[in-house]
Formats: sequence, C-alpha cells, structure tokens
Amino acid sequence: MTAETADVVVIGAGVSGLACARELSARGFGVVVVEARPAIGGRVRTLRTGLAGPVELGAQVVHPAHCDAFDALLREARITTAPMETAAGFTVVSEGAHHDSTALAARVRPLPWAAEAGLYSSRPLSGTVDRALSGLVPPARALARSWMEQVVGHDPALLDLAETAASYHGRGRGGERVVVDGFDRVVHALAGGLEIRTGSPVERLRRGAGGVEVATASAVIRARAAVVTPPPPVVAAGDLVLDPPLPRSKIEAAGVLASCDAVAVVLVTAVPAARSRSFLLVDPPGGLWTRRAGSRLTTGHVKGPSARLVRRPGWESDLIGSLSSHLGAVDDVLVMDWGRDPWSRGAYSVPVAGAGAASATWAEPLGGTVFFAGEASAAPGLRGLVQGALAGGRRAAAEVALNLSGGPHDQRTGRDA
Repeated sequence: MTAETADVVVIGAGVSGLACARELSARGFGVVVVEARPAIGGRVRTLRTGLAGPVELGAQVVHPAHCDAFDALLREARITTAPMETAAGFTVVSEGAHHDSTALAARVRPLPWAAEAGLYSSRPLSGTVDRALSGLVPPARALARSWMEQVVGHDPALLDLAETAASYHGRGRGGERVVVDGFDRVVHALAGGLEIRTGSPVERLRRGAGGVEVATASAVIRARAAVVTPPPPVVAAGDLVLDPPLPRSKIEAAGVLASCDAVAVVLVTAVPAARSRSFLLVDPPGGLWTRRAGSRLTTGHVKGPSARLVRRPGWESDLIGSLSSHLGAVDDVLVMDWGRDPWSRGAYSVPVAGAGAASATWAEPLGGTVFFAGEASAAPGLRGLVQGALAGGRRAAAEVALNLSGGPHDQRTGRDA
C-alpha cells in the first residue's frame, strides 16, 4: 500500500465529483479523484449497441432547469443537444387493454398529465400527492397515481405535495433535450485532464483538525480536505467507514434523501419498429417505455414500488405479453438495476416530506475538512437532475477553496475573488 498526499481527495467520479474536481484543479489545487466503479460516470450510463444511437440507461435528458454552468459546459465542449422526440402515439396499457390518447380521453378525465398539472395549481399545497389525487374518480386516480410514480419515481402516498411542486412545477412538461452523441459526452468533458483512480472504493475516511486520510485497497492519501459525492444512502450504509462516524443529523438527512428505486430495461427485437410509440404500463411490471421508428430497441424505465416487479420471476414474460402487439419477437433483454447497484442504491433523490431541510443538512461540511456534494444537496429546482449534480459539485468546490485559501482567493490568478 502506497502513501500519497494531495490538496483534495474527491470521492466519486460521477458528474458531481468530476465537476468539483475540475473546478478545484482549475483553481490550482492538487486533486485526486477516487471512484469505486471500474469506469467513471456514476449514474450516467450510455449504452452503445450498434443497433441504434446511444441509449441512456441512467440520466436520460437535459431538463429545462436553469443552470448556467451546465449550459456553459455544453458550449465549451461543443456538445450538441436536440429536442427530445415526442412519439406520435402514446398508449396506456391497463388490465390488458391498450388505449391511445383519443380513446383514453373518452373514458378518463382528467388525463394523467393534466391531473399532474392540476396538483401544482391546487391550494393549499399540503399533504401527500396521493391525498391530492383522492378526489378523482377511481379510473382517473389509478392512472394519475401510476403516472406520478413513474414521472417522479416514488410512491405517491409518500411524495410530499409541496416538495413535489417545488421540484417539478418549475420544470413543466416539454422542453426536455437529449444529448445527441450520448450523455457520457458530458462525463468525459468534465473528466479531461483530471487524475482519476477507478476501481478504488474508499474503505475509510478519517478526518481531523489538520486534514483527512483516505484509504483505498492500494493507497492511503493524506489531504487537506475531502469531498464526498456518492448518494446519501450509499454513505450512510457504512461501506465507506467514516472516522469519526457521521453525526446523527447527517444520518437522519440521508434517510430522508433515499434515492428512488429504479430499473432500466432495453428490449432488443428481431424487427425494427414501423413507427414511434411511447407507453405507460399500468399492468405489471409498469414503467414508461419508448419505441422509435426504424429501431430494434425498446427502452423502459420502471421506478418506485413498480421496480420490485422487475425482479420477480417471470417479469420478462409479463412485459413482453403487455407489449407483444407492438414488439414482435424479442431477441434479448438488457437490464441496469439502479436500486441494487451498491454504489448508487437508487436513481436520484425524490421530493418526500422534509427533503429541502435534509438537503441543506447533507450539504453542510464537517469540521472544515469533509465536504458534501451531489444532486441530493442541490436546490429544489435542480435536485434529482444532472444539473443539480454539477451545481452541487461546484458549490462544494467553492467551499473547499474558501476554506483552504483562507478567503475567496483564486489560485489561477493569485488575486482575491
């Protein structure tokens, strides 16, 4: 085991960790990034099959949220985005029946997305999303609950209405963009020039008044500060041993900021799709699914309690049976289970009661030597988004720089900021 030194150790090479390291390195600090996985990217996972363009198994789209730093990164790295294609046909599959938007509107009012919009205009914004939907007639309520579970990623009975409105009302529906060449382009743009150790899970993080000691299987790195970017549930689980342990306030915040369960699925069909369609499956295993004209790939993301259905025996048969009239023969099924990924323990933080306060608590440094970043530490309008991960990393970098420099000092120029 080698002994090394650095100014800062950043734990985690996802968007937040890379953004933090990039900013600190630009300010002149010596930074080492350690990543448990064999590859960088965190919860960005772009699949390249050769059968179609890039397929996103993790972060899917750039939401219309205000983040100047993210927009600047796209321009600087010449990363092209395009409006997310909206499938011409939308189908709801419920109790074995398939309903397109016209047929659905004839039997259910309001439609699920209209019910969502109505949530944010209701007053007062109190209680849970499920309670706010309770006035709908049963068919409309069931569809609205399924829609909210998949759009937000959690059980509507646990989603706090005020927190959900704070996170989602400003985003609206529509305006989402895709990264044309794949979201991993963003990751690699952030990583350029950084010292990154992959396959290096941190076994222990010891902090003291004079700095930190970060131990991996192959090295002990002594530094002036460390930045912790893995999701709160991963840190609180104890796989990364903190000495001294996390204070109770952090552990409680991590419990509130638990990430939503999620499974990404790609079906590889024998024949390309004749036309584009998207689906909301109310029937098991649930989820939102997309099939693009000319592609052999059907992609789906199953979130919230429904994600458990993707782990039970026979779920593939249920899924193929629900979509069989649109799929034809299926040659392969590819799965990325974020809920069971030990370095993620879910997809992203969700707006449950107390999320705003928990986020602020999670972002607080410990002793001026250990700092925290990640989308769970971002402001409500950015929490749960890639922009929030980037913003959280940059915020932590500014805190580290201020602490280590003794003031708002930019080491690139030698001048006070």
